[in-house]
Amino acid sequence: MVKEITLPSGRIARIKEGKGKDLFWALSNSTGQNDVIKLLIVRLAEIDGKPLTEDDLEELPLADVMVLIREFTELYSPLSVQKPS
Repeated sequence: MVKEITLPSGRIARIKEGKGKDLFWALSNSTGQNDVIKLLIVRLAEIDGKPLTEDDLEELPLADVMVLIREFTELYSPLSVQKPS
C-alpha cells in the first residue's frame, strides 16, 4: 500500500506502508512524544521521489507539513484499520 498525495505546493508526496519496525525505530530515536510522528513521516514518506530528512520536513511550507500530518494520521489511525469479520 502506498498513498500518493499532491501537497498544496504542488509537490507529490508518497507515504509507504509502515511496519512495526518503523514504529519501534521512531520510538527509540525520538526525544519526546512529539517527535514520533515526525520521525515516522521521515521514515515512510518521500517527496518528488526523494526520501525526506528531518531538515527537509522542517523546511517544507507549513501547509505541506499539515497535509502530511493529517494524511499520515488518517492512514495509520487505529480507527481506520479494518477488523476481520
